[in-house]
Formats: sequence, structure tokens, C-alpha cells
Amino acid sequence: MAATGVQEERCCLPGGNSLRAHGALLAVAFIWGASFPLVKIALDDASPLLFLALRFLLATLLALPLFPALRGRWVRGELAGGMALGVLLGGAFIFQTLGLAQTTPSRSAFLTSLYVVFVPLLSLPVTGHRPRAASWCGAILALGGLALMTRDGALFRWQPGDLLTLGCALAFALHILGVGLLTARHDFRRLFVVQIATAAVLLAMVTPLEAVRWQPSSRLAGAVLLTGGLATTLAFYVQNKVQSRTSAARTAIIFAMEPVFAALVIALLAGGHWDLSRTQTLGAALIVGGLLVAALGTRASDPQAPSGPGAGPRRRTASSP
Repeated sequence: MAATGVQEERCCLPGGNSLRAHGALLAVAFIWGASFPLVKIALDDASPLLFLALRFLLATLLALPLFPALRGRWVRGELAGGMALGVLLGGAFIFQTLGLAQTTPSRSAFLTSLYVVFVPLLSLPVTGHRPRAASWCGAILALGGLALMTRDGALFRWQPGDLLTLGCALAFALHILGVGLLTARHDFRRLFVVQIATAAVLLAMVTPLEAVRWQPSSRLAGAVLLTGGLATTLAFYVQNKVQSRTSAARTAIIFAMEPVFAALVIALLAGGHWDLSRTQTLGAALIVGGLLVAALGTRASDPQAPSGPGAGPRRRTASSP
């Protein structure tokens, strides 16, 4: 838990540092969005859980250069914290995959996106920080945009996979909150390596729950390499490194840009053909608007923003006393 007493959500570092953190997280959202068409193609040759297990196993291997950071004296809570983040991360993907088998893709996308609202809702009990009004407004705009982008005529009819998908959204929200809380106190490299390895083991353990499908192909190998290297190793490394410089609520809103980037990449691959309807395009605009409201609104109300989740105890690393 955070330090005692309710604190108002603020950006952790002043000015340029916070802006660079937002830019880095936006790049992560772009990588995830850009990888969507690749994953969709790869799933023709492999079952979803098997693909995810391979992706995270490769990511763990690519994280080997960071293993020297695991040596030395561990600060209390680092191992347990990293494992908890890995369980949340792996669990989110498992819930999403199993839920998708029992609901429509558009419903799955919308219900997963509820993490945008779950993060500010859970911010106070989990971290002790109350989200600012700008973050709430941005989250609501982003959620409305996501609803329009994933429009489904049967959106409000309960389907069997919906509860599992809600579990996915909750796990993603807790992961975002946990990364912000723990990386402000511990060596982010240790947390990153442990969580990726934990997620890989968890995904490998549950792969037999589905009808395993495996058809080796060059496109599958390419998808595993790119998603394991860029969308997992690089993306989660960046998230763990910079998220303590901004709030969890704004991180969630930035990550809501993922489907917008996916639509842009798909349009580029289709020779500039924009396949979103007017309603879906309005949804994309609302997501961008939510991002701007959250970022600009908070900076206007607190231009210095000297404190936040990472403004408590100094982060300790393996070399810290």
C-alpha cells in the first residue's frame, strides 16, 4: 500500500520528464496496436494460448541480458511483487483468450477496455491516490470512444464469456496499478524479468486447457519473433521503466490508444483504405480527446507536478544501501 493518508493523483516528475514518459507509453500503445494484424494472421497457424506461451517464453529469453540485475541482495518484496505482476499479466491474457471463445470479438474488445475505468476506481484503495477530475473525464471519454469503436448490436446482452473478459479487464487494471506502485519502490529491471518469466510459466501451464493447434510456418515464426521481441520484451520493459513518472490513470488512458493505432496500421497496409465507419471514427476521436483531456487538464491544474506514486520512498536498486 502507499503511504498513509489520501493523496491526490499527480504526475511524478516535472515537465519534460513526464512528457517523455507519456511519449514512451504512447509508443508502447503503438507497438501493441501495430502488432494486432500480425497476431490475427498468426492465430491461423497456432491456438491462442500456445501462441501467447511461445511469445512470453521468447520474451523471457530476450530478457537474459538483464539477468545480472538479479544478483546481489534483494529488497524485501521485489520477488513477490514481480511474481504478482506476472500472475496478473498472464492471468489477464488467459481470461481474455478463454472469454473470447464464448463471446464476440467486439464485445471482448469493449469489456477488456473497461480497465480504463477500473484503474481510477481502484486507484484509491490500491495505491492511496485519488484520481483527479481530468483523469476521470479522460477515462469516461476514452471508454465512450472504445464503446463506439467496438459497436455491437447485442452489447448489453449477457454472454457466457463476458465474466471471464471482465476478469481480464480487472487483471489488466491491477497490473497497471501494480507496476506504478512497485516500480516506484524497487528495481524495475528485477520486477520486469520476474513478471515476464512468471507470465511465461503460467501461460505454458494452462495451454493444455485449449485444443492445441500447431502448424509451423514462416508467418507464425515471424509473429512470435516480433511480438515476443517488440510487443512483449521491449514494450513491458519500457512500461516498467517509465510508468512511475506518471499516474496509473493516465497510463490506462494512453494505452486506450491501442485500437486507434491498430486501425491506422490496418489502413496503411490496405493502401490508405480506412475501413472504420463514421461511428467508429468518432470513437477513435473520443479516445484521442480523452487522452488530451487527461494530460493537458492535469498539467494545467498542477504545472509543476512534483509528486505522485513515485514521490514516496526513493527507489531502491541492487546497489542501493
